[in-house]
Amino acid sequence: MWHLAITAILLAGVGRLARAQQPRPDAARCDSIVAAARVDSVPVAIFLAVRRVDGPALPVLQAEDIGDYIRAGFRPPSPFRLTTFAGPARMRVLRPVASDTVPDLRSPMITGVYRFTATKDVMPIKPIVIRASLIPGFDSAAIAAIAEMSKVHEVLMPPAGEDSMRIDVRLSTDSTADGRRMIAARFPRMPVVDAVPKRDNPPPEFPEDEKADSVTSGEVVLRLVVDRTGEPDLATIELVRATSLSFARSAIMALPSQRFDPATIRGCAVAQAIDYSFSFVLPNH
Repeated sequence: MWHLAITAILLAGVGRLARAQQPRPDAARCDSIVAAARVDSVPVAIFLAVRRVDGPALPVLQAEDIGDYIRAGFRPPSPFRLTTFAGPARMRVLRPVASDTVPDLRSPMITGVYRFTATKDVMPIKPIVIRASLIPGFDSAAIAAIAEMSKVHEVLMPPAGEDSMRIDVRLSTDSTADGRRMIAARFPRMPVVDAVPKRDNPPPEFPEDEKADSVTSGEVVLRLVVDRTGEPDLATIELVRATSLSFARSAIMALPSQRFDPATIRGCAVAQAIDYSFSFVLPNH
């Protein structure tokens, strides 16, 4: 399945980027500036979705039981620091007019994805972070709640005839068809100048196997966080869509060389989640 292949690419391929040493405004000063930039607030919810990723979908009641135990055991970090803002779609080669100066009202966002393998006999489970939330203490709280849930072994029994199953738990402010509301809150909205890609970002390589199959074009959209230095945080990559796995692999391998003007609030850089699009076109087509 594509999502398993993409995870393997991320874990074995590129690793986390080294952070460039760049001058930036004083962190404490920027924290106060960002906090004071609040315009209003909007109601939000954090949704919990439980999905099997290596076989047939979980029975609805089993997924709900797993989710209920995680919900009961989840202890949000305190203080709850909102560090990443929602953002727009961005293409690698296009830069929006006036994007450097015109702010849009944006709210913080949260997405964390955690994976574990449940078996009939082996306990306890060992959850891992697949997509980091970037909220201090949030991922560890989610991992602890999932581990606590696994003590109720009967809710994790694989289907008859199978020895194991791999499950993803997603906690996100983005609702999904299988997500259930876990936490309700109000998040501030702030005037954010959105992150934009640098003009000279190098293109990804056109996959050789696609050339051999006479394919002349393709598209990949990745969801990721651009951090305060303008670099993509590789722990946050999610595949939105791709023409093929080969194109997805090429786009992911190109990410370490991509750079951005980071999102800012009143001149202070902040992290922002964006949808980042790669278009592949062979010359002379």
